[in-house]
Amino acid sequence: MKNNIRKLYYILIDESGTLPDPKDKFVVIAGVGVKRIKEAENLVSRTLKSLRRRKVKVRELKFYSAGERTKRQVLSGIVSAGFEIFIVAIDKKGRKISDTPSNFALLVNELINEIHLWRKERKFKIIIDRHFHRKTDERNFNSFLKSKVKQDLIFEIQHVNSQENFIVNLADFVAGSVLARYNKNNFQFYDIVKESILIEKIVNWPELKRKSLENKNPLNRRKRPSKGILF
Repeated sequence: MKNNIRKLYYILIDESGTLPDPKDKFVVIAGVGVKRIKEAENLVSRTLKSLRRRKVKVRELKFYSAGERTKRQVLSGIVSAGFEIFIVAIDKKGRKISDTPSNFALLVNELINEIHLWRKERKFKIIIDRHFHRKTDERNFNSFLKSKVKQDLIFEIQHVNSQENFIVNLADFVAGSVLARYNKNNFQFYDIVKESILIEKIVNWPELKRKSLENKNPLNRRKRPSKGILF
């Protein structure tokens, strides 16, 4: 009986790049897979202590506001801890895309379903940087995501403020390093984490949207929603 109990697998999720800005060629959604959340907390704690020793004031750990030394420290720490990295890079094809709950959920869904292919035996605890400030938008995002993920996926999802819950910023550092590769052809920080990337998938937005619209056809819908616990 014990063999049927799914172990919890934490996925820290954040994005880099913006949907509405056509100047951003790509948007990157990054997931950092962690088996023991305490290890992620310890990595963040060590980073903050290091910054304090260097008398660096930190309001939020973010890739684009961090110095080069901090970027290397965080990314190298992710690799040393053995965390697993999953990437979906969305080629916007020059489009200005509305940043709606359903559109953003499409991107996150693509990432989660890819991770599910690697970690089917586990229950997911998804910790995502709060993207929408209105609770209505957050609920709509949750509902849309729940309708899209794989039917046999058991998951919980928690939206957190990255200024209060720093562990989600580990995903921000990964997303930022990968986006620099796609938008600026800058491999400096990407090369630090590349060996820890289990999935790196490029999808184009028109194809992703088309696939979503096709799945609205009642003949294509699955019979039951996923077993998501959304809060």
